[in-house]
Amino acid sequence: MKPFIRALTFGSTTVLGLSVVAGSAHATSFTLTSPTSGGTLGNGFTPVGGIVLDLIGQNGVRVTTQLAANETFVGFFDSGTPVSSQGNPGTIGTQTGFNSSVISALGGGIKEVGVRFSLYDGDSASGDFDDSNDNTLLVNGLDFGDWSSVNAENTDNQGNTGSNGFSGGGFRNNTLDTGWFYSNDSTLLSSLYDSLVNTQQVVYQVQDVDPYDNYYDFTQGISSNLSNVGQGPSVQPSNPVPEPLTILGSLAAGSFGVALRRKYNKQQQKETAEV
Repeated sequence: MKPFIRALTFGSTTVLGLSVVAGSAHATSFTLTSPTSGGTLGNGFTPVGGIVLDLIGQNGVRVTTQLAANETFVGFFDSGTPVSSQGNPGTIGTQTGFNSSVISALGGGIKEVGVRFSLYDGDSASGDFDDSNDNTLLVNGLDFGDWSSVNAENTDNQGNTGSNGFSGGGFRNNTLDTGWFYSNDSTLLSSLYDSLVNTQQVVYQVQDVDPYDNYYDFTQGISSNLSNVGQGPSVQPSNPVPEPLTILGSLAAGSFGVALRRKYNKQQQKETAEV
């Protein structure tokens, strides 16, 4: 995308506006938009890579985090690294940092969860050897759904829209796909909240009905400048800072309002003088 600055003049006030012109690469909005009511992710999240967790508390407060791709498991789950993550279920990665202040911000519970994964050669789409409910995502040991049911989007290594579109379900063979798991099941999320209180961490695992048949590398196909990006749990502000274009629009509207008030005052003064 190529930005350029445009000067807009309102009376004696000049406002700088930012315009964006599409270049050859087109960033996808899908990977940066959570299926929760929180919607678009805040600053600092990569469009591809890592494991993004989006929690919406019972009070509507949002907590987000991203585990860097280079902190996840690599290999077959009977021989890969780290060794402590081997097994079935196999541990993809662990997000720490859920201290008491972060958990308290959720208002005593969780009402929505979104979890984003990027995976090359996931082999869980239709026709792949791990399709049809072979693989299940576990979050702190809780069932968050089948990998084959996630509609994942293909991107390039920087998170721009790829040529293979959406999978229609699953993470495809020899394709870099990114997709969201989602739940608003109150019973499931009550158990997840209790596990956060007890452990102050989130453990992501994959359970396979026929384990050890797939090689996992959650950094494969992802640009090196993105694979090491992560951030700990963060409580999002309830009143987010307006986007630059919103600020500029407010300035323009304010300037227009000032001009109208000045014109009205001058007209009033003229009418008073003529009386």
